[in-house]
Amino acid sequence: MNNITVSVSSRFGHLLGALFAALLGTSPVALLAQCTTTNATSCQCRTAGQTNCDLLPDIQISWYALANYSGGPNQYAQNASTNAGRLRVSGSTPNQGFGPLEVRGVNAQNQRTFICGEDTITVNNLPNDNNGFTCPNGFEARQRLYQRIYHKNGNSMSYTEELRGTMTYHPTHNHYHVDDWTTMTLRIEQPGVSDPREWPIVATGAKLGFCLMDLSTCPSSSGHCRTSQLYNQGTALNSTSNFPNYGLGIGYSCSENFQGISVGKNDIYSESLDGMWINLLPGDPGQAVLCNGNYWIVAEVDPRNAWREENEDNNYTMIPVTINTQKTAGSGGSGSILTDKRALIAPGQSITLTATPGYSYLWSNGATTRSITTSAPGTYSCTVTAPCGSIATPSITVSLLSAPAAPAGTDATVLGPASADLLATGANVRWYDAPVGGNLIGTGNTFSTPTLSTTTNYWAEDVAVSAGTTTSAGKADNSGGGGYFNGKHWLYFDAYEPFKLVSFKVYANSVGKRQFVLRDQLGNLIAEKFVELPSGTSTVTVNWDVPAGTQHAITAFDDNSDVYQDLYRNNAGVSYPYAIGTMGSITGSSGGPSVYYFLYDWQVSTNTVESASARTMVTAHVSDGVLVDVKAVLDGPYDPVSGLMADALRTAALIPGNEPFTSLGFAHAGGGGGETLSPSLMSVTGSLAPVDWVLLELRDVAQPTQVVATRSAILTRGGTVVSGDGGPVRIKALDGNYLLAVRHRNHLGAMTAAGIALGQTATTVDFRAPALVTWGVEARKANGSVMALWSGNVERNANLKYVGDDNDRDPILLGVGGSVPTNTAAGYLPADTNLDGVLKYVGEGNDRDPILSNIGGSVPTNVRFEQLP
Repeated sequence: MNNITVSVSSRFGHLLGALFAALLGTSPVALLAQCTTTNATSCQCRTAGQTNCDLLPDIQISWYALANYSGGPNQYAQNASTNAGRLRVSGSTPNQGFGPLEVRGVNAQNQRTFICGEDTITVNNLPNDNNGFTCPNGFEARQRLYQRIYHKNGNSMSYTEELRGTMTYHPTHNHYHVDDWTTMTLRIEQPGVSDPREWPIVATGAKLGFCLMDLSTCPSSSGHCRTSQLYNQGTALNSTSNFPNYGLGIGYSCSENFQGISVGKNDIYSESLDGMWINLLPGDPGQAVLCNGNYWIVAEVDPRNAWREENEDNNYTMIPVTINTQKTAGSGGSGSILTDKRALIAPGQSITLTATPGYSYLWSNGATTRSITTSAPGTYSCTVTAPCGSIATPSITVSLLSAPAAPAGTDATVLGPASADLLATGANVRWYDAPVGGNLIGTGNTFSTPTLSTTTNYWAEDVAVSAGTTTSAGKADNSGGGGYFNGKHWLYFDAYEPFKLVSFKVYANSVGKRQFVLRDQLGNLIAEKFVELPSGTSTVTVNWDVPAGTQHAITAFDDNSDVYQDLYRNNAGVSYPYAIGTMGSITGSSGGPSVYYFLYDWQVSTNTVESASARTMVTAHVSDGVLVDVKAVLDGPYDPVSGLMADALRTAALIPGNEPFTSLGFAHAGGGGGETLSPSLMSVTGSLAPVDWVLLELRDVAQPTQVVATRSAILTRGGTVVSGDGGPVRIKALDGNYLLAVRHRNHLGAMTAAGIALGQTATTVDFRAPALVTWGVEARKANGSVMALWSGNVERNANLKYVGDDNDRDPILLGVGGSVPTNTAAGYLPADTNLDGVLKYVGEGNDRDPILSNIGGSVPTNVRFEQLP
């Protein structure tokens, strides 16, 4: 963003003269044409025949003007009395589109938007005064600009406004420059590379800010407007007839409210103006380091594509130039090799090595391009044919970080939903959700999954890590004596290997823009950064990739009236060299061994390199339990003639919808409890009709008293146990061997004597079968050929008693009233031992007699014990 060194009136005088000449050459028909920013009658769209379109500009930069205006580029030696080390150039930016480039500081709602450092501020109804806004933080205000785009719809003209680029107020000229309007660079042509913007940059100037205006016209600036922007190409467009909407615009000048370039007109910035140059970087004061030779000036307008145009691909041009004011051609020197990382790679990775810019290249592996990309370890160097002659780069050794062996993984199985702990061997294990790529989801030898409901695969890899280095370098601070300084001086340093310069510290005497540059021994620009700094101490982050090489130079460069230094430098308390860790050394300065320039407390790093093994799949198996097919008979409701149990509770609609065991005090485990009965099951008849709830238990084989999991289920008339919805019974336990018990609310439970293998296929356990060996002695009652659970456990105390304390008979009498034994009671009752829904103490089908029968039938003091551990 550069100030103009001539007065505004001189540009306006040029403008008026150019416009007057253009008007004289314009036909009356053109003058009367109805194509204005308010009348679209005669305006044409870019697409022939179209009547509804945006009228966009097409801004180019003229190679013809670059080569010929003001006599073409002018160059100056490093020891010249004025313009030392400058290659001065001119720029002409014609608008060859169908609409004007119109940029506005204020939108239709009378709003202006400013950028102050990192802050954006919108102001309403600001007076039309150049000094109407200042940044609260003292920074120079950059104003966001609205691009006004005109739209033709038949004869009607309208417009929209888009917030696009920025402009900056220049108080020395009392006007605004549109920021980053053009870039001018000096480059070396590369064989086989057609786009000059991809050629290596040798030198550069500021990103120039222009005051956009109708300074000339295509007819009056013969040759500036052409059918091609490329060097020595294109036919000149020197007539207003070459532009269907010629003159469309509102007449633009350096206004804070609007600027622009009308159709068929152009803006010209002469090389005599401030900032219109490329800096040929010096060595020691007055000494050249860039060698004479053949180069190209490459210019680009609107390099950030801030403005909407018809064609974004024709905004650049180039012209050849022979530099003859610098160091003698063929003077020799040392080259460098640039990489964006350490010369250490993992299998499957590659590294790109880029040599010093030149005309041609010959690498040690036979390659002839400037950059080579390799995945093979080895030592590489390059001989570069450059303006300074045959230049050798240092050798760089690319090493390989071997990958470790793939981890050994250990799966886990859990009952879902649950988290699983997966294991993998290795020194630095990382876990992913995909066999390739994917997301990093964990680190370490153990990975705890999120809560899972289904079996899920994960992948573990082991990683060999070569940690990068982070170090401080240079003089730590500005202690020791010195002062603020302006001048073209450097710090010199060697880089033994490629590294990244992350940041450095500077001490500024004033608010303002600075340009920091890094060049190699041959004067080629490696990197640059423009930044606005406050007064005082600042850390400037650059993240520059520094190539391996000797005698690199770095500084804050004094560029133009808009970009300066005014930074602190020491002339006492300096002691070279300053080590850059093991990566290099700051060896001195262009001011001698007692002077240290500008850049303190360097932060330097190299990247961490990682080499990953093949990935191993480790699976979290999620089980929702084991399936069991249990058969059982309850003695109370069993009819040996039909071979079925009675379903009187169902027919009386007495079976509860929720399992009864929780409320009765039974202990649940492993997610059991809370099971429900599907209402549809209550309408089932026949052998599959529900009889009552039963409780299934899985117990540990080694510790039979330990209940692992329970499940409340429904027993059908035929003796099959089903889930509450009538389907198979699944118990929340992992596949394995278990003791299986079946229990009822008023029958004694029974359990298998040995472990049963249970898994995802239903295992049948038939407690009706005499062949099934059960725990204990007489755990079941023989009723014909069927084994049944003993009825009568009214007290639920693990035994049957007819008389004595806690006997099972007395609760029956109490249940019918306690004094009239012939009374009855109906309901889902604990003492209803035959499960007919009616509690009786005497008479046919009473609930008392089965108790006496089941303890022996003749000795009422006998006791039968439940055979559960």
